Formats: sequence, structure tokens, C-alpha cells
Amino acid sequence: MIKNIIFDIGNVLAHFRWKDYINEHFTESVRQKIVDATVRGPYWDEVDRGVLPIKEIVGMCAGLVPGYEKEIEAFFEGREQLVEEYDYSAALIRNLKAAGYRVYLLSNYAGDLFDYARRHFEFIPLADGGVISYEIHRIKPEPEIYEELLNRYNLVPEECVFLDDLERNLKGAEKYGIHTILFTGKEEALGKLKEIGVEPLAAMIFDVDGTLWDTTEAAAKIWSDVAAKYPEVKDTVTAEKLKNLYGLPLEDIARKLFVSVSEETAIQVMEECVRVQCPILAKGGASLIGDVAGAFKKLREKYRIFIVSNCRSGYIEAMLTAHNLWELVDDFTCPGDTGLLKADNIRLICERNNLPLSKAIYIGDTLPDEEASHAAGVPFVFAQYGFGKCENPDFCIGDIMELVGLF
Repeated sequence: MIKNIIFDIGNVLAHFRWKDYINEHFTESVRQKIVDATVRGPYWDEVDRGVLPIKEIVGMCAGLVPGYEKEIEAFFEGREQLVEEYDYSAALIRNLKAAGYRVYLLSNYAGDLFDYARRHFEFIPLADGGVISYEIHRIKPEPEIYEELLNRYNLVPEECVFLDDLERNLKGAEKYGIHTILFTGKEEALGKLKEIGVEPLAAMIFDVDGTLWDTTEAAAKIWSDVAAKYPEVKDTVTAEKLKNLYGLPLEDIARKLFVSVSEETAIQVMEECVRVQCPILAKGGASLIGDVAGAFKKLREKYRIFIVSNCRSGYIEAMLTAHNLWELVDDFTCPGDTGLLKADNIRLICERNNLPLSKAIYIGDTLPDEEASHAAGVPFVFAQYGFGKCENPDFCIGDIMELVGLF
């Protein structure tokens, strides 16, 4: 079983655009000489090996084309422009990590350029680790660089797959029993990964309150009207109070909201509140948070969509009805349907839909959401725009549409 995905960087996660760079900065009459003396010359590997000072390598390259010393120096001075991050790289790594895999980098890369990449490329800090050639003064396909990666992270070769755009580098990895894939493009690579059992993220499971919609104003009015029927209830119900309580089991909300009465009465009032509110909410009066429909439509191109909330039966249905979301959601559940709380319902909805827990994530906005997600064994995405705070989310979003590009 594959547990570790190892990526080369150049032409896999970032474009090694030397042809474009040379065409942009040098006249046609000198381009071939620069190519022959640098990226296609005998000393280019020494740039990535990291033993010789760059100034010395520049002199060696310039010696190959006498009379073009200034052009060779200019080529090296602007080398930061040689590599550009692909727009899919960060999302690809986040997706694989969310699906339970560890991700490593194994690349031939010069030290000064990798320092630049570390500061500017989004995908680099997302990796769980890696070995870059300049660190150990060995380059692919030399055996020491593969040995260093395996030993540094205690990797089992048979549990690893390495993606590189050069056959010679793959052959070096194969000698250690590492699975390999010749990288020719992202979609082709994902197809080949699937053939050896590597499955990316497949589903997104959503909380409701504070994540998808905000009923606090409407619910405060409805619940106040219900509570007024009970003279012994002295507590006021406000939208702000509800925002601080949503996400908890309804029994806990009842105890914390209706403190002027016994627990039995508090729960009785709460049961009537949630029963009365659903038909009203189904007709409108509560707004979605952001472009939920637009996000769901985009996400469904790649993921199955589920909803799990700590609510009574009818509440999720009210939201789906009020905002015409039924066709965008594959399945949903809640304690009112199952008698289970969030963590168990996350597991249940995955089991019911033949979905491995490792291929799902949960999106919520409160600490109880985070705790339930991790208790269920799925990564947690914190909706920072919601009602609560979290302690250790795996990912964060400031708007629901950010999910479209996050993975």
C-alpha cells in the first residue's frame, strides 16, 4: 500500500522555463551559445550539487564561449526567473495530504534558488519533508540522494511512489524498490497514481450553522415567541447568544440558554422551538453564508457533497428547501435521524455511502466541529467566517468558494 508520495520539483511542481527565460532576455544570435554553456553544458549539474561557488561555475561556463562572458554573467544573475510554480501544485499536495498520504520533495536544486523558492512557492512548506541536492552535495540519479530521503524519514521503499519527468532519475529510485511514475502532466499522473491504489480526496462533509447558513436572527425571533408561552422562562433569546451556542448538541444549547428553568423544562422548550422553526425556515428568512450553491456546483465536479449537523430532523431539509440545494447534496444526517452525535454521524455517512474516512474532510466553524471531525478520523477545515474559534484545524478558509481551489 502506498503511503508516501515523492515529487521532483522541476517540470513536475514548477515549470523549469529556461527556453522562455533565454528568449526573453537574449537576442537570437547568442541564445544557442548560452544554452550550450549553461543548461545544456557540462557544468550545469554542479550548480545543483552545491559544492562549487556560483561565481566559479559562472567562470567555467563563460570559458566555454569566449567573448560572451557578460551574457553568461547576465544569465546567472537572473536565474530566479528560471522556475515558476505551477498553479495546481499547492492544491495537489493539500489534496493528497488530506487523503492521508505523506508528501516529500526530492529534487536537484541550487541552494540560492531553493531559498528563493522556499520564500515564494506555496507548495514547499506544505510538504512533510524532502531532500534537495545542494544540501548533501549529491544529485539524482546518484544513489546517495535516494538513500538520504529513505533514511532521513524512515520510509519503506515499497510504500513510496516517486514522480519525476526524467527516466534516468526514476531508474535510480527503482533500484531501491520505490514505485515510479514518469510525469507528463497532472491529470496523467493522477490517473497513474490511481492505478497503483493512490486515491485523492473524494468527499466534503459540511456542518450547517455558521458554515452554510445563518439562522440566528430568524431563530431568535421564533424561539423567543415559543419561550414566551412558558411564563417560568425568564431568559432572553438573542442572535448573539445563539451564535455562541450553535454547534453544540441541542440538549446542551437548551441547558445553557434557558438557565432560569429546570433542565427538563429547558429541553422541553427547546424541542418545541426546533419543531416550530423548521417549516418557517423552509419558507425563507435565513440567509446562506456566501455563494453556497455556486461552491457546491463547482465542488461536485470532483467531490461528493454531504452534510452532518447536530440538529433535529427537518432542519437540514429546511435549508435545502429554502435555497433549492437538494440536487447538490448527495446525503445528510443528524442526531434527530440517528440518535448519534457528530463524530459518529460522520463515520455513519461515510459507511452508508461506501466512502473511506481517509478520503473525506469535514468543514465546520466551531471547536466542537473540530473535535468531532478529528474524533471521527477525518481532517478538519475551519470556516473562519463562521460563529466560533478553533484550536488546531488542518486547513482554514475565509470564504466557502476557497474550497474550490484549496484541494
